[in-house]
Amino acid sequence: MRVSEQSPEYTEVTLVTHPEAVEGLTDILLGLGASGVVVERRPLNLVVTAYLPRQDSMEASVRAIRDRLRALEKQGLRIGPGTIGLRTLGAEAWSEAWKDHFKVQRIAPSLVIAPSWEQYEPRPGEAVVVLDPGTAFGTGGHPTTRLCLRGLVEHIRPGDRVADVGCGSGILAVTAAVLGAREVIATDSDASALSVALTNARRNQVDEQIRVLKSDLLPQDLGWFDLIVSNITATEIGRLAERLPSSLAPNGRFIASGFLKTSVPMIEDALARSGIALIATPSEEGWAACIAVRPSRRR
Repeated sequence: MRVSEQSPEYTEVTLVTHPEAVEGLTDILLGLGASGVVVERRPLNLVVTAYLPRQDSMEASVRAIRDRLRALEKQGLRIGPGTIGLRTLGAEAWSEAWKDHFKVQRIAPSLVIAPSWEQYEPRPGEAVVVLDPGTAFGTGGHPTTRLCLRGLVEHIRPGDRVADVGCGSGILAVTAAVLGAREVIATDSDASALSVALTNARRNQVDEQIRVLKSDLLPQDLGWFDLIVSNITATEIGRLAERLPSSLAPNGRFIASGFLKTSVPMIEDALARSGIALIATPSEEGWAACIAVRPSRRR
């Protein structure tokens, strides 16, 4: 989903599948160059949509997707129809197609996410985050993003120092700042995502509170954070858990999503090994989040 002079076109990939296969397919699509995916629930299955930078031949990408589907099926997961559809879009058409997936969303009674191209008049007591995802992942339309946003609404405290690991469009970082964080460090390994995140911070007039860093996960020399939030994959959350003892302050809160409910035991085990206590596992549409805290007795 990156626009460049050499590759101004995208391939829209749609997969009709079963919820059990979505996490595995998301991993492979991100690995193929998509900055994010859209998951739409249908009566009998799910439709997963991603936009990949167009290549001369998409045969290798389609083959990789089919291989992943077969591997998931061998693991005992249901993959549903497994139908793959491809459509070539120019950069402008891609931009409009992506916007079709992003509408005004009420995440919680006190939080609304609104696209920058739509007018929304806030109600009394509402915090509104205005967002343009650009070429980055994160609109609030995916259950994992909503779970993280609701976690922020419930657990952030005014004046918190926050880290958003794998920030994508910056939706979580910006929301944390809008909700009262005094400082937010937003990291991502994709420089284009950081540019989008910074633009969204300026759009919401919280850019003085947010600092973006190009990094794999979270550097360990940034000091303590009162709250760390991350919407990435289960494997990456497991890696991030190893760094929490040196990054999460005593009594600090950790909010993580990006995985199915079936991955919760693995995440809980990784957190326990780092001395982080799981306190809640909210879920939506088969996806889950883990809310955890670092007990104050561990220093």
